Amino acid sequence: MGLILTKSYIFKRHLFIVIISCLLLIGFKPFVVECILQSIQPAPTSNSEAPLLLNSGMVQARGAEVSVLLWSEDGTIPIDIMTQFPMPDWIWTQKEQQTNSGNIAATLTGNRVINQTEESMIYTWYTAMAPVLKKNGIQIYLDERVPEAIDISAYLSHTNTLPSQWFLLDNLVSIAGYQRNIGTNILAGKDRINIQLLSRGEMTDGNTVLAIPVLLKEF
Repeated sequence: MGLILTKSYIFKRHLFIVIISCLLLIGFKPFVVECILQSIQPAPTSNSEAPLLLNSGMVQARGAEVSVLLWSEDGTIPIDIMTQFPMPDWIWTQKEQQTNSGNIAATLTGNRVINQTEESMIYTWYTAMAPVLKKNGIQIYLDERVPEAIDISAYLSHTNTLPSQWFLLDNLVSIAGYQRNIGTNILAGKDRINIQLLSRGEMTDGNTVLAIPVLLKEF
């Protein structure tokens, strides 16, 4: 999805700032980055589910903006799916677009502000519905946003997420990887990924988005 990709291993908190500083000083030289990342050992296995941002313990925010996007290449998205969401008051937008194959693809997007309890509900709903919708030709994407930057390396370690693709530009950091408790995934090049995390700015003066399986909307 427009990322510059390379291989990496699980990041550890105390090396994160060092890595970013080195990258800024050396102009993002790939071979130096690879040497640094190869020295990092994988985090211990965790049995916990993959939390979203509010329940991760990594953010101060008590609320987050969440979007659910459903996409169908043949334009078939059951409207009654909107009534099956675990909480009311979603704002829905539906669009149609012609694909290169000549089909009329449809997207249905729902937006809502959620708290920690609702976050757990939407994550449970997503992991249950995604395989069901996929069997009916519907892809589902989830993204959650908070108005602060986070320590991405700490998040990856906490959730036992194995990063496989990364991108650094100015104060923007993006990591895509695989978390075994998330049922959905896509193939990005040779890597199978199901989670993407982007963060920019300072801790209380920044933005973070967590997307499953990958970010489709602008950030």
